[in-house]
Amino acid sequence: MAQQGNFKSPSRMGGLGEGAPLSSSGAVQAGKPREQGLKGVDFERRSFLGKVVGGVGAVVAVSTLYPIVKYIVPPPVKEAAIVSELIVGKASEVPENSGKIYQFNKDKVLVVNDNGKLTACSAVCTHLGCLVHWEDKDNLIFCPCHGAKYKQTGEIISGPQPLPLAPFNVRVEGENLIISKA
Repeated sequence: MAQQGNFKSPSRMGGLGEGAPLSSSGAVQAGKPREQGLKGVDFERRSFLGKVVGGVGAVVAVSTLYPIVKYIVPPPVKEAAIVSELIVGKASEVPENSGKIYQFNKDKVLVVNDNGKLTACSAVCTHLGCLVHWEDKDNLIFCPCHGAKYKQTGEIISGPQPLPLAPFNVRVEGENLIISKA
């Protein structure tokens, strides 16, 4: 048995009267052709969406790359005033038979108190730039990186280092420990 109800066959559609014509293409009759719509504007939806996606991609790329570039590029170095003489601390900070490292301008300086005799030299090994320290039991300056040994004045005893440690002058005025260039 054939279905009868709301089913509309093409033959029945023609007989309904003022319905849509059978060969309707679906175009809007009152609309303007695309060429006349926006004069002077030359873009399509696809190119607009491409520009939007490209802009979002550029924002994501910049927001990702900015912290990476800030991490890689070092900050500008603030130049400290270079002085020829500097009070680095109290003489009591370096007890007998010990050594202590102080900052002097851009250098690290090892001050050694060997039974009351104060000497100072660079605290940076000339081999690979490691920090040296005072060995009280051997009465020498020792670099732990490659076993370089120096005298209290910075002269080479043994090891792979090419040069002695740079000397500095050290003196005590009152309680102040003063380091100056040699």
